[in-house]
Amino acid sequence: MLTLRQIKEDISGFGKSSQTQNPPTDKELQETSAYVQKNTVHAREGRKCVDGRYPPDTAKGMLARAGGDCGYVMALMAINRKEKLQLSPEQCFNVVYKVIDQKMHGAFCIHTDHHADPDHEIGNKEMHQTLIGCGHLSKAASQWRLRQPYDIESGDVKRIISYARNLADIDDNVEMINLAGEHAERGVLVVDDAEYTVNAMDPKTHLMYFIYDRKRDEEFMKRLVKAMAIPGVTFDAMKKEADIQLQATLHNLAKGLPMYTVSYKDKKPQVTYLATIN
Repeated sequence: MLTLRQIKEDISGFGKSSQTQNPPTDKELQETSAYVQKNTVHAREGRKCVDGRYPPDTAKGMLARAGGDCGYVMALMAINRKEKLQLSPEQCFNVVYKVIDQKMHGAFCIHTDHHADPDHEIGNKEMHQTLIGCGHLSKAASQWRLRQPYDIESGDVKRIISYARNLADIDDNVEMINLAGEHAERGVLVVDDAEYTVNAMDPKTHLMYFIYDRKRDEEFMKRLVKAMAIPGVTFDAMKKEADIQLQATLHNLAKGLPMYTVSYKDKKPQVTYLATIN
């Protein structure tokens, strides 16, 4: 699969390398372009997950990245493990949370879904604490990684899930969104723009796509790393681990789906096929 770091390169290079990967038909490309045209919205503050089940009235225009703010925690956990920084999973969480809460004055954003969190919760509460409806977190927490690396221990991710749940119950600045419905994404849209993004779900047709705001994610991550000011933690290291983890989740959740870049010229979206996720 093409790495998301490669998306910085010339678009034409991707076309050449993806011709043998079952590209979408002309009709599918036209449908995707029409979807993007119809569902383009202005970017706004806040982060959400790449999940396609976000309805347009929930987290509209927010920066879409794998795991929401917990995705940044996971990337920091991977660096912590490799560089032996001696931070606990909870300390990694707190570092990211405090920057967002105290320096950026925003809510820490995460999500679950109705499968993990039904309206009437039944079952073992202790077990429930380690489950969540966010695929980025739940796949990383699983013992069965589908041979895809996350660079972190599954037990540490379970600790983060439990910690985030406990905070969400007592702290208004931890926003836990509960998504409904089943995954039915048509593809992955990698949005490279600072002013615009795309709704994950169409409010009328209920078509959905995984959304990743690559450019905005990169800029936010730079600000986050600078504000954390942890010796040994650089933007390049965070970006590398975030890409590794995102690729693993796309393989686990979006295998077989086409990936497109979305850019804007004179406020008009340009949709380009990159590759099919394998």
